[in-house]
Amino acid sequence: MAHPLPGASRPRRVPWRAAACLAALAFFACGSAEPDVNTLLRDAKATIDGAKSAHFKLTSSNATGSGALITGGEGDMQRPAGFAGTLDVTVSGFAVGVQIVSYNGTFYVKLPTDAGFTKADPSEYGFGDPAKLLDKQRGLSSLLLQCSGAHRADSDRYKNEQLDEVKCSLPGKQVGDLLTSADPSQPVAATLGIDPDSHQLRRAVLTGPFFSRTARSSFTVVLDDYGENVTVTAPATS
Repeated sequence: MAHPLPGASRPRRVPWRAAACLAALAFFACGSAEPDVNTLLRDAKATIDGAKSAHFKLTSSNATGSGALITGGEGDMQRPAGFAGTLDVTVSGFAVGVQIVSYNGTFYVKLPTDAGFTKADPSEYGFGDPAKLLDKQRGLSSLLLQCSGAHRADSDRYKNEQLDEVKCSLPGKQVGDLLTSADPSQPVAATLGIDPDSHQLRRAVLTGPFFSRTARSSFTVVLDDYGENVTVTAPATS
């Protein structure tokens, strides 16, 4: 049997537990790279498009201008073209909560002083038709593939969720058609928060000339309760 020469050292054996840990570290370092921006956006669009319903909440900041100003809202969306909820509207300095239902292309409102719903044009209340938010071609998901200069931002949290954030620029006309805009020729800055596990778009912060051509305002849109049990029907009209 050969013996080591004087002064020579035997190769050190790595304990199996340490070897397993090193292998695991190598796997996670090399094999689980974060998805790129385009993958995040495509997965988020597919998740929205695959949801039969979702809950929608809107808030705004710096909502100043003339006419009817949408300052907030909340409701349930049902595919293909249904929405039921409320909009917070400011008209001439007065805040009004408006009950709304949009069903198969017809928009209904009920003001606090009304006995029932009446048909209306959503633009009269400073907003687009919220039933289009789930539309695959013109809704929120369609904006995700129109991001210009998309890049990763710092991660953020919404409630208990860790979100991957993407910053990009969106075409003002498409955003204006869906929400509102005082100057559709100007682009809209977007920060999109996506849950990397569920691929759900959770939060979109949009900043642009929504109420005034010369002043920038922000809308924050939150989507949750994907696939909830929702039924939207046309209301009785007065």
